[in-house]
Amino acid sequence: MSTFFTVTKKELQDHFNSWRFMVLLFVILAAITYIFFAAGNIKSAATGASDFIFLSLFTATAIQTSTSLIPSSFLSLMAVLLPVAGIILGLDAINSERNNGTLSRLVSQPIYRDNIINAKFTAGIITIAIVLLTIVLLVSAMGLRMLGVPPSIEEIWRLFFFLVIGIIYGGFWLGLAILFSTLFKQVAVSAIVTIAVWLFFVVFYPIIYISIANMISSSTQAEAIKNAEMVINLTRLSPIQLFNESMAVLLIPQMRSASQLLQIFSTDAGNYLLTTPLSLAQSLIAVWSQITISIVLTTVCFALSYIKFMFEEIRSL
Repeated sequence: MSTFFTVTKKELQDHFNSWRFMVLLFVILAAITYIFFAAGNIKSAATGASDFIFLSLFTATAIQTSTSLIPSSFLSLMAVLLPVAGIILGLDAINSERNNGTLSRLVSQPIYRDNIINAKFTAGIITIAIVLLTIVLLVSAMGLRMLGVPPSIEEIWRLFFFLVIGIIYGGFWLGLAILFSTLFKQVAVSAIVTIAVWLFFVVFYPIIYISIANMISSSTQAEAIKNAEMVINLTRLSPIQLFNESMAVLLIPQMRSASQLLQIFSTDAGNYLLTTPLSLAQSLIAVWSQITISIVLTTVCFALSYIKFMFEEIRSL
């Protein structure tokens, strides 16, 4: 266990003493700059909110855009920046060590092989947690100055779960980057493939399920609900959609998940159910399936890279 902590400490030092730190610093500055330039729109949106004013700092539409590729709120910005942080931390985790010849020297030491890859993943998760916590604290400090209203206890808890789910979301992209770093020998190839997967879910996958939704025709209400459920299930194959939906429900108490909206529209009390804020426990229950799927996807990516790394042959150069 002591070797695990030693390797983890070494990986953390590498993250903050290399070019990766500049990228992570860019992620932090991008989030803060976004809030700074959107301060006017966020303040007006928060002024119009009667409840959960502090959370509107993270959820209000700050920039009006004509395209979905440009983030319009802090939440959508995080859906773009967290994958960048995860990919940067994991894209050369294994193959750079192999190409430089340091991996063979590392495994020749009295260090269990699984400690190496476990430490790399743990160090990446810790780094993502530090970056995300820094962003939330800085944005909260700016919010206190702009809004002059401190967060309530429930808002603090909702922001805590925002941190937890954000770390899981970043951990998925970290695990995916480590997986491709284990599968491919060249750093450039693993980076290109990982970025291609990210661009697919950001740009092309929404086009796919929107096209499917437009092609489906429904003659009855039952068929319409069934087709809508199918499209919702398709959207939840995307980790970005899972993050967006779970965060929206947690940070906007009046928000409902897509599945809940289908159930509400089929009842007579729809208007009441849509305007009544959910408690924190109810919000967590509403997005528990999304959180579970995100954890499963992250676990699968890391498990595959773990198995590949444990059984591959490592030769000295």
